Amino acid sequence: CCARKPKPIAKPAAMADEKEYASTCFLPTSWTELPLVEKREVNHDSTVYAFGLPEGKSLELPVCACILMLAPGRGRKEGGGKDDWDGSDAVRPYTPISDNSMLGKFELLVKRYDGGAASQWLHELPIGSKVSFKHIKFNIKAQYPFDGKKTFTLIAAGTGITPMYQALWKLLGTPGDERKVTLIYGNKTTDDILLKAQLDEWAAKSNGRLKVVHVVGMKPDDPPPPGWESTPTYTAETGWIDEAKLAKYAHPPAEDTLLFVCGLPIMYSALCGPRSEKELAEGTVLHKLGYTTPMIAKM
Repeated sequence: CCARKPKPIAKPAAMADEKEYASTCFLPTSWTELPLVEKREVNHDSTVYAFGLPEGKSLELPVCACILMLAPGRGRKEGGGKDDWDGSDAVRPYTPISDNSMLGKFELLVKRYDGGAASQWLHELPIGSKVSFKHIKFNIKAQYPFDGKKTFTLIAAGTGITPMYQALWKLLGTPGDERKVTLIYGNKTTDDILLKAQLDEWAAKSNGRLKVVHVVGMKPDDPPPPGWESTPTYTAETGWIDEAKLAKYAHPPAEDTLLFVCGLPIMYSALCGPRSEKELAEGTVLHKLGYTTPMIAKM
């Protein structure tokens, strides 16, 4: 997912003449330039960027997968400050928030980090600029229709909402799919909640299939902010996503349940163990609650 900030990856010397595709995705596995066609501010530090596709084409990226974006010349010197660029290129993974069948464009939600190599570069680009993207193999942790699973708990923090949003597009938008979903979404403040209006709309129209729990706070014992209370479309909680809240709101452990997790490294460490390790780590919150590795997808 796009909540993490990976180390820069070197750009290949040139695009191969023979394009290779990792899936049904429109993008090949070599760098392909696409135009920036729209910018839309979401809150104080996050923007939705739309990139153009040929007429009649859609991205068709597998659900919850990510694409890579290239920020030329934004590689940072090892151990350097936020503006210590070394002339190399930076590469970042992003999960689109648009429905993968959207024609003519796709949308990315990007949070601007102070000194962020790619996010600040992207924010400064004018409409019409060309940006390089590619698809990669083997980046899908769980794929719709999630065979054998009847209930879903999506646990996200910050921009970790993006792969969850892709899952919701499919789970709520596929005719005949009546499975139940709980989204537990953590943010520092109410102003940091991303895609809230769309989540409210989905919850209102889901006939009870989607339950949204917003957890807001910078410390485990933070008091509720002024006016923070539950509504018909979400439950308002404060503090952090912890064992008590997961025991209260997540679908209970069962062979036919699936939990997605996406957030910062500290969240993975507490809830399920490092993102890079498939196994559910012993002693973590989800392990204590009785979940097992087949029930967890670290996005």
